Amino acid sequence: MKKIMIILLAILCIPISGFAISLSTLENNPDRYFKFSEDSQTAIYLDTQSVDSLQYNPPYYTLGSTAYIVSYSNNEIAEFSQIFNYNYAYSRESTLKRIITNIKQKVEFLDDNIINSKLNSTLKENSGIECSSVFLSAWTLNGKLIQSINTDQAFPESTKVNYLTRGYFQAEIMFHLYYNQFF
Repeated sequence: MKKIMIILLAILCIPISGFAISLSTLENNPDRYFKFSEDSQTAIYLDTQSVDSLQYNPPYYTLGSTAYIVSYSNNEIAEFSQIFNYNYAYSRESTLKRIITNIKQKVEFLDDNIINSKLNSTLKENSGIECSSVFLSAWTLNGKLIQSINTDQAFPESTKVNYLTRGYFQAEIMFHLYYNQFF
């Protein structure tokens, strides 16, 4: 009976200690924590195991995930829950097809430079992706909890994700992880 109680106590303690996040955890588990952005001040990691579909209604998709922003100067790691909304009608592939169709209808020459220029300017106007995020907690780089927020808080209204930004790359990575294709 004593052994059973010890085993049960050990099992109950595993999830509690599993919530702590540290820089070494992020760095030493690249299969789970994918670093998709870094500069001298910050690094951003995506928890690849947290990527989940919240809506599958083509051309509309919604994916959720957890991301960690490491601030080296503040000795902190901030944890965020994020939701990305995708409209595939504005994806790179769909936009490219529309541009080529329009050029052909106007009987213009299919020049790669013109196509790429139109593609980039169109995606800068509307990338087809929106995001909302909620702060969950903050940790020191060595894993000591600084602050934790009630996880039942509502997500703010979505904001547009600009083309070729960190948010766009994160959305692309998530879409590829989940659907095995780029948005």
